[in-house]
Amino acid sequence: MERAVGYRWSPQGTETQALRSRVLLDVRAAGAPYPVTGLWTHIADLTGLRAFAEQNRALGYDGMMAIHPTHVPVINEVFAPTPEELDRSARLVAAVESAQSAGTGALTFEGQMVDEAMAATARAVLTRHGHA
Repeated sequence: MERAVGYRWSPQGTETQALRSRVLLDVRAAGAPYPVTGLWTHIADLTGLRAFAEQNRALGYDGMMAIHPTHVPVINEVFAPTPEELDRSARLVAAVESAQSAGTGALTFEGQMVDEAMAATARAVLTRHGHA
């Protein structure tokens, strides 16, 4: 990709963020489950790997490829939800379902507006990680 497009790679990944976003949108539009992003080639730079993985998780990727065994624990840690995230997802689903049973579609949950769209996302996280 670097050669074809002509960008200059940087550890921050800013030059590929638009490309990675476009690929992710195309993958999601095609209905492919659990999209993964490219790899981190600097084998010993686990701090850079973590930052790149976190950036990709924030974009919406569900994982990334690894080229070295030392990368696997970092990637797993970044892309797996924390116990706190799972707990929040369960609370969010319960709050939305309670509000829906009372005839309310949107509500304030922990200081944020949430609705069925957020509950569906939370349900998917819980199901994928065995907490349904």
